[in-house]
Amino acid sequence: PTKIGMTYGDAELSAQIAEINAAVEQQLSVAFAKTEVLLDGNKAPGVRTQETNLGDFCTDAMLWKANEAYSKPVVAAFNNGGSIRASIQIGDVTMKDMKTVFPFGNTIQIMTVKGSELLELLEASSFCSPEPVGGFLQVAGIVYTIDTTVPYQNGEPYPDSTYYAPANPGSRVTVQTVGGEPFDPMADYIIATNNFSAAGGDQSYVLKYANQQTGYNTGILLEDALIEYTSEVLGGVIGEQYALPQGRITVKQ
Repeated sequence: PTKIGMTYGDAELSAQIAEINAAVEQQLSVAFAKTEVLLDGNKAPGVRTQETNLGDFCTDAMLWKANEAYSKPVVAAFNNGGSIRASIQIGDVTMKDMKTVFPFGNTIQIMTVKGSELLELLEASSFCSPEPVGGFLQVAGIVYTIDTTVPYQNGEPYPDSTYYAPANPGSRVTVQTVGGEPFDPMADYIIATNNFSAAGGDQSYVLKYANQQTGYNTGILLEDALIEYTSEVLGGVIGEQYALPQGRITVKQ
């Protein structure tokens, strides 16, 4: 007998799908590393409001992998907090954990941006700080400060967006360094981000033209970058170096 509306072939196919899913689930659930610290992926306070140790870990992995994939030095990486969807608990780490952190299938995109474009991006992405927003950027290779006591002033609306360009980039955000060097708004910086932000998602419209001109999609999934970074760079142990945020973002209130 079969359920109403279901043929024998449907039931057989469903059983095969369930068997394959169980095998994949088992494979993803095998521990490949461990973490000695809780990696904070909470929304607020968390990855949408401030620097977190998980944000540092994720962007470090992106920056490392981007430099492996590109012929020129990539000096910085950033990732919108809204794409980080879960914390990683102390103990064993599985590939499923990594895919839970980054569930959207985003890939690492590399491009060249002007310092002035980077400043606009950081200003726009923190327009409502200290209130949470998915576009808030976690970073590697960048040190910057957001002064939330200064009101954000809208400039022109971004095309096909609900967000606005900042009227005065640099009024709330100060960039101290990029790639370990003093920030220069006139300099060209090779950076890595995810393909969603590179295409102008959230408050990242300023990246759209630079991406069209210089963008290079590595095809590397964010979660795979985390897995390889953990295994190859950290030796399978996420330790005390990520116990606390590393001082890349200061939020003045």
